[in-house]
Amino acid sequence: MKPLVSIVIPVFNSDEYLAETIESAIHQSYPNTEIIIIDDGSTDRSLQIAKGYIKHGVNVKSQPNKGASAARNHGISLAKGSYIQFLDADDLLHPDKITHQIQTIQEYSNLILIGSTWQRFDENINKAYKKRPYTENETKFFEKEEWLIDRPYMIPHTWLVSRKLISLAGLWNEKLSFNDDGEFFYRIVAASNGVVIDHRASAYYRSGNLNSLSHKRDRAAMISWLQSVRSYKFIVKQVVGERGNDAVDKSFFELSYNCIDTFPDLIEICKREMYNPNKQYYLSDKLVYNLTKIIGLRKAKKVRSIISGIRDIGVVSKVIYKTKNLIGWSSYCL
Repeated sequence: MKPLVSIVIPVFNSDEYLAETIESAIHQSYPNTEIIIIDDGSTDRSLQIAKGYIKHGVNVKSQPNKGASAARNHGISLAKGSYIQFLDADDLLHPDKITHQIQTIQEYSNLILIGSTWQRFDENINKAYKKRPYTENETKFFEKEEWLIDRPYMIPHTWLVSRKLISLAGLWNEKLSFNDDGEFFYRIVAASNGVVIDHRASAYYRSGNLNSLSHKRDRAAMISWLQSVRSYKFIVKQVVGERGNDAVDKSFFELSYNCIDTFPDLIEICKREMYNPNKQYYLSDKLVYNLTKIIGLRKAKKVRSIISGIRDIGVVSKVIYKTKNLIGWSSYCL
């Protein structure tokens, strides 16, 4: 019998996108799934929308607002599956994602963490763009030490996680509000026997949702990020050793960049945590990288913040999206 996969969807005020997300879970080609929705104290129509799917066998529970990590842990406690598929309430899965991953994992063990490729999309997944991570073969294996050092940027629902790995690594850290997924999956990778990426499996990440936690940059979010990077530092030291020092420093540098002109005390903490606090790193933002050579990092960040602020205005964002589609550019280019 095929192993049961539990799809856990934490929800908070996502009524605009939730139905589409649930539909992507319901229409998985893999035949043995259960869907668990945990409403985290929504004040919009999210819970009402979720309850509309109970007739389709969806398990819907609600709790007072405790945060996404607490909602995911609640879902894990209810899950009966051998594997857990996390899915945020505004994102989507390709219909064959779980099918491909279960097929592939049979060649390994439940101590392997299996991921998929992923793409961003604005309104329509048929116009999704920038597939990552790139692999030449259908599947590729990575040693966990290699993965922890390189830290390829992944999103939570790319992963299919065995219950065995969760039992070894522990539950989500409910004290974290930002980069809680990064911290959780650092621990999962560390507990694993390696990472496999199945290029046939796909997940989709919605861009432009201003209610997403990934847009938050307040002090609480930055402190949460700091705690997650400290956890990463500890894990890398235990698993990789000194070979991972540069990767740790790059993580603290990235956090420092996001604290420029807002939280100078956190920048100083990051410097104290770094093995080499004087080293600067390339951030994956070509605009900032090129402007830094001319006007310096601080001013380059201000320019990027202005552009991002303009783009995040709803009307402007839609105009940019529609214009780029008309002329054949991907929205990722700005």
